[in-house]
Amino acid sequence: MNVSYLLPRLRAEWRKRTGRELSAADIHPRFRGRERHFRSPPMTAEMVAAISRLSPQFHLEPGETSRSFWELTQNGSCWGEFDAAEQVLRAMTRPGKALDIGCGLGRSTAFFRRALDWEETEFHLYDGDGPRIDYPRSGERTDRSFCGDLTTLRQVLEYNEVSNFRIFNAHELSHRLDGLPGPYDLVYSFYAAGFHWSLADFWSEFEAISHRQTVGIFTIHRNFEEFPALRNWTFRIVPFERSLIKDRPHRLLIASREEDLLAPLDAANQTLG
Repeated sequence: MNVSYLLPRLRAEWRKRTGRELSAADIHPRFRGRERHFRSPPMTAEMVAAISRLSPQFHLEPGETSRSFWELTQNGSCWGEFDAAEQVLRAMTRPGKALDIGCGLGRSTAFFRRALDWEETEFHLYDGDGPRIDYPRSGERTDRSFCGDLTTLRQVLEYNEVSNFRIFNAHELSHRLDGLPGPYDLVYSFYAAGFHWSLADFWSEFEAISHRQTVGIFTIHRNFEEFPALRNWTFRIVPFERSLIKDRPHRLLIASREEDLLAPLDAANQTLG
């Protein structure tokens, strides 16, 4: 048994039960001092309410302490995902159009735009308003599969100076992806498609909004199994560190029809090896 996670988990569980917020000491050390490409707006009561639906594990309050902590955790999450996919993201041609599926409050889009200088990229964000969480991993998306806040999402993007974006309401698209105005050069989904929604069951929709050189990046859950439609794609599964020390690493599935686009991952692994 790996006991390195035990003490942070026990501490986090105690704070959860007592309603006490985590602190910077609970953030993975490799992320604490890194640049904060994502910027949190002031932590108002409205922001707290929006975040609580998306991330009920946090116990935030209006004020600077919670704002700074949430900003730190969001950047830590982004850095973990970015480190795992960086070789591909830096090698690919700057995307003309990118899609963020299940975007929450837009942390990944804001992060990518600033970290990679993708000022000219048109970002599309797909999510839906919802008061509750109901994530069926069978892939069926309903009006209960979304807990976003599209008004707050827009405010967060504007606060981060993301000007070239469009928000698509999932409820107006029958909760499908193939009604989006693709094709997209980059599609990414952290903790939505592949994690809370079945990657296999929505893959045909992803293919419908993709082209030969599209790159897809998806968080996958621990019980992920490969499925037949992946045979037409080149893909790699890579681990990434998460923001909080108590959390074990997760994995990303990075896929493209164009094998050369994933070659930087193989070169990086050989160097590490």
